[in-house]
Amino acid sequence: MISIDILKKTVAEACGALTVTDWEFIASSGTSISASMINDELVEFSSSQDTGITLRLIHDGKEGSVTSDRVDEEIIPMLVRKAYENSLIKETDESYSPEIFHTDEKYPEKNSPSSFSCTAEEMKKVLSATQKALFESDERVAQGTSSDIASSCGESFLENSSGLSLSNSYSSSYIASQVVVKDGDDVKTAFSAKEGDVSSLDMKDTVSKALCRLHSGSVESGVYKIIFSPECFNMFLSAYSSAFSGKNALLGLSPYKDKVGELIASSLVTVIDDPLYPGYAMQKTYDGDARPTYRKDVVRNGRLETLLYNRQWALKAGCESTGNGAATSAGSVISPYSFYVEKGNATFDELVRECGCGIYITAMKGFHAGADPVSGDFSIESSGFMIGDGKTGCPVEGFTVAGNFFQLLKDIKGIADDLEFDVTVSTFRTGSPSILVDSLSIAGK
Repeated sequence: MISIDILKKTVAEACGALTVTDWEFIASSGTSISASMINDELVEFSSSQDTGITLRLIHDGKEGSVTSDRVDEEIIPMLVRKAYENSLIKETDESYSPEIFHTDEKYPEKNSPSSFSCTAEEMKKVLSATQKALFESDERVAQGTSSDIASSCGESFLENSSGLSLSNSYSSSYIASQVVVKDGDDVKTAFSAKEGDVSSLDMKDTVSKALCRLHSGSVESGVYKIIFSPECFNMFLSAYSSAFSGKNALLGLSPYKDKVGELIASSLVTVIDDPLYPGYAMQKTYDGDARPTYRKDVVRNGRLETLLYNRQWALKAGCESTGNGAATSAGSVISPYSFYVEKGNATFDELVRECGCGIYITAMKGFHAGADPVSGDFSIESSGFMIGDGKTGCPVEGFTVAGNFFQLLKDIKGIADDLEFDVTVSTFRTGSPSILVDSLSIAGK
């Protein structure tokens, strides 16, 4: 990618040629490297370098934008022309007045950890060692067991005609393993992943997660108390995070329109959105609208404190942006950052004792088809462990848990202290501790 100073000059000159004085662009560049191994064979290795630019301008009160994965001096005039033409045909929205943002307030500082990266050769060694350790950990580890490793880094820059000049950088790595275990005709799998230092993964924990699912039993249909593992409740947060979008509320796609200040969940529940969560590699200090980002309570002790907004939909709602704009080729959209349920004070064992009898759900699949983000209804194939006399017991599978997410939030009776985040190289991730729900319907045998 060309230097930002040259890019800024080229954009300004191209806009000046069209008598456009208000413009902004976000340019990014990044590199990534990844590898995958199945059994003892390296089946995939890839590396890439990516660049991109999203350019926005305002002409006669209307904005036009364009996105390209090519960033050089030759293409900039064409991109400016295209954005200009898009502004000419864009319909006027009286509730939204586009602007090029400028502020004298300070932007937050990142507190990301030191970056961890490794070379292609180091990746191959880590994968080989990981796979070897998995197969040697137990004789029931079977063919098909695989591991993946990836590392990426990059930077982005925001420049505009109002003199705003911002930058953001990231460096992130992860390692993951999918373990297959076999005992007779029974085959089970388990997945584990880790961010940051990719030199190792807890093999014993990954294998034991799969082994304890062998010879699973069935569940009688009925209504049960349910404990969701952090991994499973993260799936709920990801599937239903759109309900906390101010845009969706205004469009009638969320039940939370005009609900700010009202109780929407159990008093135990606090949901936070934090673009600067300590230690996360993909922190953001400014959003796609150039607004400063900040930590916010979306739900506090069960009460809805705010919905999430970019500038456009904040104006429509008559409120302030929450710094949750994400720049795309279609304009700014609304996106959370580190979106998580605040951990409780109970240990997992205490949560199980509080449950008494029920089901501990540790794996779910089919959210793309089984969860309706508008109505909140869900019906998800699941597996886990029975809970009896305040202890986890035999593994169970082949049952479906059904309910409504918005009611589920109200029925939460306990929250553990074992907060975990999903593993991703995106600026949006979810986090949750283990969650105890009073009752949900189970369709079993």
